[in-house]
Amino acid sequence: MMALHIETPNYNLALEIGTFLLKEKLIYDVNFFNGVKSLHLIDGNITEKQETVMIAKTKSTLYSVIENRLRNFIGNNEMPLMYSMPIIQMPIEQLDAIRSETEKI
Repeated sequence: MMALHIETPNYNLALEIGTFLLKEKLIYDVNFFNGVKSLHLIDGNITEKQETVMIAKTKSTLYSVIENRLRNFIGNNEMPLMYSMPIIQMPIEQLDAIRSETEKI
């Protein structure tokens, strides 16, 4: 299992992405953290941004499928920052729910 971390420039895009991934059964659930302030190094300069961060739970085996389908869904827009974090431990009931509700590979 993994927690999928995605950063988007605004809440509306995050909501679109979250809804898409849920409809495709690629994630079990998603939490949105709107208005997150972050600092980035861009061309050697520190730049402050405000973003919406998404954290979703899913199976680790779905990462490449999620990346490919998200690229197709986003189209010409810039791919959001996305990475996975392993979930080391979780109650068996939650683990079973994620297994049963997400796409089979």
